[in-house]
Amino acid sequence: MPRAFASYQVAFKILLRRGRKILLLKTPNSKKWDLPGGRVDAVEDRVPLEKILAREVREELGGSVRYRLGGPLLQYRRPVAKFNTMVLITVYEARYRSGRIRLSFEHGEYRWLDPKECKGHPNDFFSREEYRAFRRHFGWR
Repeated sequence: MPRAFASYQVAFKILLRRGRKILLLKTPNSKKWDLPGGRVDAVEDRVPLEKILAREVREELGGSVRYRLGGPLLQYRRPVAKFNTMVLITVYEARYRSGRIRLSFEHGEYRWLDPKECKGHPNDFFSREEYRAFRRHFGWR
């Protein structure tokens, strides 16, 4: 009998650093912390990763934010209840260069926070797996 494989939506996000601080966005309804970025559109299956990230960052932070993209840092899954599926999220490091942040309707607020000082709580994230990925990366206890 052939094995059945899981199907996921795919998303790319950036962990935007400015000095020792990182940019965290907060969703307006759930009040969960989030990062800039989002899901790959169906027509982007062959679009370079950098262009997908640039589109998402432009949509969520405005067109003037400039950054230098680094390599992958984190990977986790998050439920997407609306579609009864999961999204597999890969987070890339990025260094803030310049620009004014103008949030889209998807986020209600943002903060630059030192991750060593603001130890997260599982309820601050969309999934426990996401929280664990951040905890491991930043050394939260």
